[in-house]
Amino acid sequence: MKFLLLFLVATLLLSCGGPNGTRKTASADGVSEEQPPTEQGEVWSAKEMHSARLIREQFRNALNASTPEGEEMKRDAHPKHHGCVKAKLTIDNTKLKDEYKVGLYENNSSYNALIRFSNGDPNHKKADAKSDVRGMAVKLFDVPYTSYLEETGVDENLKVHDFVFMNSPEFFIKDPKHYGKFMDSVESGGLGVAFFAVGAFFNPKDKFITILRKAFGMKVGNPLDIDYHSATPYKLGPTSSKMKFVSCKSNKEKVPKHAPDNFLRNRLAHYLDKQGTCFDFYIQPNNDKKKNDIENAQQKWKTRKSPFIKVGRLEVPQQSKKEIVARDQACQDMSFNPWRAPSENRPMGGVNRIRLEVYVKQAKMRQNYNDVEYPGPSEFK
Repeated sequence: MKFLLLFLVATLLLSCGGPNGTRKTASADGVSEEQPPTEQGEVWSAKEMHSARLIREQFRNALNASTPEGEEMKRDAHPKHHGCVKAKLTIDNTKLKDEYKVGLYENNSSYNALIRFSNGDPNHKKADAKSDVRGMAVKLFDVPYTSYLEETGVDENLKVHDFVFMNSPEFFIKDPKHYGKFMDSVESGGLGVAFFAVGAFFNPKDKFITILRKAFGMKVGNPLDIDYHSATPYKLGPTSSKMKFVSCKSNKEKVPKHAPDNFLRNRLAHYLDKQGTCFDFYIQPNNDKKKNDIENAQQKWKTRKSPFIKVGRLEVPQQSKKEIVARDQACQDMSFNPWRAPSENRPMGGVNRIRLEVYVKQAKMRQNYNDVEYPGPSEFK
């Protein structure tokens, strides 16, 4: 139960054996990350840093314990992917204020990209027809700027920009304090989680249950059919922002009766084998900083005051089933991290700072355990 709950957190926070009975475990020794200075109302203290590192260790222990002896270590969240597909993101900054034309949005450029579509459940054998969190991770190649992870020495000259999006516009954890209370309840076992959930249910300011129900309740006929959201805020020069990819696909598909367990993989490959599609790319500059608290990841910003602005399009061209299948292992070996972004567009808020503590270590740990190298752009051409 404890492992399942920890992985539940990872799903949205993130969206072994040897001789003589000694179990093989993974670690990421030698990997360190540096938190950026707080700005624009961010809150981060030594207490929160300590809590974040305890959380990181809980995830590490859970992932080691849940990996069967002799098997490949999967991602702690979103381990089941439906395919990695080629794409191209084209930026159009003409509707942005000059002060927002920074980082990714500085120039009207196009970037080759890779998209990984996934289910969030830690059980990679779970049937696609069942309700679940749905993920869309995007990696841009050959970007002309340096990411935060490159600036701090975690990455070395990768020249990529990652997006880690999910099917919910809101995050189920509010802030590090809320996160700490949840993790304490997980450590206490099922009864502790039950008390936490009941408290959240009767607290009108806590949207934990509502967001969780919506995110995990989605049934999908094709990963190309739905919209995907950043959920948490990201820096946009002098302000913060949120982002989303909106599906261009008009003919939405239904979940078939008696669907095969992996039908989303088949649907994705079958559709792209015949035609391409796209996602429109939007950002939502924070125009109401008094009400839009970047430390409240549960908050949905009102579009009347902070409207979304279209800033580009992610084109997914026609590509063969054979191409998609050929990318499977390289896509499994790679990692996606929202902190692979320029400092001008870096993740913001305490929940994202916890992600910085967790994501870097988890990805390195998995690659060390599986004895694989981070695949480069040439793997996907």
